[in-house]
Amino acid sequence: MIHAYLFVTNNDKDREGHGPEFCKHMHRINQLTGANITVYHTFHDEVDEYRRHWWRCNGPCQHRQPYYGYVKCATNRAPSVLDYWWADHQKTCGGTYIKIKEPENYAKKGRGETKADKQSASAVENKDKLCRGEAQLLIPFSGKGYVLGDASTCPSA
Repeated sequence: MIHAYLFVTNNDKDREGHGPEFCKHMHRINQLTGANITVYHTFHDEVDEYRRHWWRCNGPCQHRQPYYGYVKCATNRAPSVLDYWWADHQKTCGGTYIKIKEPENYAKKGRGETKADKQSASAVENKDKLCRGEAQLLIPFSGKGYVLGDASTCPSA
């Protein structure tokens, strides 16, 4: 849930996964609730399933353990200065990352259609689904939100 929160509030700027922003919220929640959230997990295969965009460095690091120049990401973003390890890579290798794999039909997605075409087609499709009772309208939340642990926003009993 912290990952989801950071995606929505930080526009996913914490690109280290379990970087400083993640840890800040992890420690805050643990302290307030007594939970034991950690940066460690055992579902590595499930996480790897989403890493479908692969790049490989053409420099000397392609022959070095443990990664052999491979970088696998869930998003279509080449390794860059946004990665915490980038400066070290530039210093010790200096190679260029080349995309070597992506999800099937990924390159064909979205070609020939503009965003406006997609949005209007999507609106028509949603209207049809509503008429058939298959979907509900998305209504933005307009209520009052609460900050975890902020006693001033908690309702009195």
